[in-house]
Amino acid sequence: MDSRDSALLDVFTPWYDFALTEHLFVPASPAATYGSVAALRSAGWRAPPLATLSWVRGEPVRLRPDAAVPAFEEILLGGPWRVLGERPGQELVLGAAGRFWTRIPHWHRVSRAEFVTYARPRSGTIAVALSVRPAPAHGSLLTFETRWTVVDPVARHWAEWCWATIKPSARVIARQVLHAVHSAAART
Repeated sequence: MDSRDSALLDVFTPWYDFALTEHLFVPASPAATYGSVAALRSAGWRAPPLATLSWVRGEPVRLRPDAAVPAFEEILLGGPWRVLGERPGQELVLGAAGRFWTRIPHWHRVSRAEFVTYARPRSGTIAVALSVRPAPAHGSLLTFETRWTVVDPVARHWAEWCWATIKPSARVIARQVLHAVHSAAART
């Protein structure tokens, strides 16, 4: 299988240390569903489809399970995200690099070309993909997947502790993102 056949996320994170994948059936065409995803290209995580991210009943919700680590939505909202790749109508991959598992994340700006080989000590990369595939019953399968990669044992130790701490709330946020895209697609 070459890179044209594999998921773009596999191209930009061929190996990784931590991952989370969530799926949601959307009763809308792949084109309508991806139209909601595409809003992320220019607006990042503050795009209209994701305006509900970490908000319930008009109040901000911080799903920070431990004061020593950032909440997953803080990582999503605070990172200097770069579009790593896109297959229009199918998949969008965003990435950021730095030390994002500490209480106050320290981000590094990296180019798309630097992302795959990024190896700054005590740091790592985070990639997020939103993909849309046709599904039975005239709908779409919407997928949110995130992968974390760290480059050394010390970073891996702290990133592993952070991931174990925030993974349950990250799953909630991933589902929230999927439902926000679902709602936006349903309105089209």
